[in-house]
Amino acid sequence: MRTNYAVSVIGLTDERLEAFVADWLLFRTRDYVQSERWNGSGDMGRDVVGYATSARHEGDWDNFQCKQLSTRLSESSAILELGKIFMHAAAGEFRLPRAYTFVAPRGVVRNVQTYIAHPERFRAACKSRWAEVCEPHLVQNKSVPFTDDIEAMVDAFDFKNVFALDAVKLTQDPYIKPALVKWFGEDPGEAPRGVAPDGIVLEEATYLTELVQAYGARRGVAFADATDVIADPDWGDDLRDQRTRFFEAAAFKRYYRDSTFPEMLDTFNDDIYHGVVDAYREVHPDALARMVAVMKEAKSVVPSGVMRRYGRVPVKQGLCHHFVNEGRLKWTR
Repeated sequence: MRTNYAVSVIGLTDERLEAFVADWLLFRTRDYVQSERWNGSGDMGRDVVGYATSARHEGDWDNFQCKQLSTRLSESSAILELGKIFMHAAAGEFRLPRAYTFVAPRGVVRNVQTYIAHPERFRAACKSRWAEVCEPHLVQNKSVPFTDDIEAMVDAFDFKNVFALDAVKLTQDPYIKPALVKWFGEDPGEAPRGVAPDGIVLEEATYLTELVQAYGARRGVAFADATDVIADPDWGDDLRDQRTRFFEAAAFKRYYRDSTFPEMLDTFNDDIYHGVVDAYREVHPDALARMVAVMKEAKSVVPSGVMRRYGRVPVKQGLCHHFVNEGRLKWTR
C-alpha cells in the first residue's frame, strides 16, 4: 500500500515546504529551463519560480506561492498574495507571471476555489477588495493605493492561469517522485531491463574499442572490430555478455536519473567504483584478465542508498564498462 505522503507534506514547516517545492520543480524540465527559490524577506510575492526560457524574469515564468497554514488558505490571503505580484510588476521589478499557483497543503476555502473556477470573478475581487485587503497590508506602515499602473497589471494578468495545489494533488503530480524519494524515502522502484541493440552504437565506442584490443591480445591475432569479435566462436559469447551488462547499466542510470536526485545515483556509482578499483589496480597478465577480475569483484559490492536493492549483478558489472567510457578505468593500459 502506498504511503500517504500528503500527511508528510502537511507536516513540513514553511521553509521546508518551499525547499520541497523547489526540488519538485527541478524535475519539471519539460516546463522550465530553470527554477529558482526566492525565500525570505524581499521575495516580492515569489517563493519558488519556474522560468520557461533562459530570459528568466524577462520571459515567461510561473510563480509557486507556498502557504503552509494551520487552516485552508483564505480569500483575503489569496488576494493579498496576488496583490504583491501586481504591485511589484507595476513597479517594473518583473513581468507578470504566465501562471500563478498557490501551494497550500491544507487546501483553499470555498470562495478561493470558486474564484479559480471563475477567473473574471477573481479579477473583479482583486479590484473591488484592494482598498480593504491590499492597500493597508502590502507594505508595513505604508498605504498602497490602487493606482492606474496596478490596475493595468490586474487587467493584463490571465486569471485563467491561477491554480491551487493541496498536499494530495501535489504528491500526485507526475514529476514529484524524485522529491518524495529524497524527502520521505519513497521507493523509486526497479529500473527496466536493458537490452543490447543488434548493431553497435556510438555510446559503446570507447569500452568496446578496448575490449576488442583485449580479445585480440589474448588470441594473439588482432580483431578488426567488435562485429568481428561477436562472430568469433571463442569470444563472441563473452562480448555479447559484456554488451548486455553495459546496456543493463545504461537503463539503470536513465531510470534513476529521472526518478531520484543526481547525488543518489552518484553515490551508487561511487560505491561500485571504490568496490572494484583495488582489484583493477592489481597486476594482471593482460587486459582481459584485468576486466575479468573487476567483473568478479563487482558482483560482491553492496552499495548504499535507496537503489541498493535494485543493483543487480549485470548492472554493477555494466557500470564498470561505463567507467571505462568516462575515463575512470581502462581495460587496456
